[in-house]
Amino acid sequence: MNTMQSMFRTVMTAALALGLLTGCAAGGDQMPADAAGLTQDDVAKMSLHQEFDAYRDHYQHMQRLLRDAQLQVHDGEWEWGGGDRVPLIGGDGVAPLPGSDTSNSYDMRSGRHWSPPKATGRERDLQPMVDYFTDQGWHIEKRTLTGDHEVWGITGDGWQLIYTAQSNGRYSLEVYSEPFWTNDADALSEAVGGRNDADYPERSLPGIYPDFPEWDDPIVSPPKI
Repeated sequence: MNTMQSMFRTVMTAALALGLLTGCAAGGDQMPADAAGLTQDDVAKMSLHQEFDAYRDHYQHMQRLLRDAQLQVHDGEWEWGGGDRVPLIGGDGVAPLPGSDTSNSYDMRSGRHWSPPKATGRERDLQPMVDYFTDQGWHIEKRTLTGDHEVWGITGDGWQLIYTAQSNGRYSLEVYSEPFWTNDADALSEAVGGRNDADYPERSLPGIYPDFPEWDDPIVSPPKI
């Protein structure tokens, strides 16, 4: 009898683990997973503090993706186009997430610009980035829009990078996240934005960016009511 009970517990434990890994809801429907591989039920168990810490981890990962790609074409300074710390409004973006909207999801973006000497936006100028994306094993797409050429690298684990060669000689690299679930997009935005001093450099070397705030840091930018 004890042996049968032990076998039953083993089988049930394995079944529960499989259900968690595959993100299956009651009735056998698969629950959509976000860019971090989490379902809404997973995120529902998180406090705002935990979501904040997870967001900080996503932000730092985004900066590493950006840095590594930047170094493929230029190890000098790049221009900033503005801040990149606060969550973007969810509900859409570079990839679908069924059931997501502006209150239960967010995405992220960061980007830099530089102007190679005598650059004219030639398609062949994308080749170093194409080679890098290929070496990473990412899915690659190329597009030409109004004379500008761009290559997309889709990582397969929640991120997409775009390198654009513009005919005016200004080249840009952007990193986008696919959507993430959140329990309250406004609360997360206020938690991050409230601790954000909005101090960004105009230019920086790859991998250099202001420190992301910690949860225990003071609120320096209260929400406007």
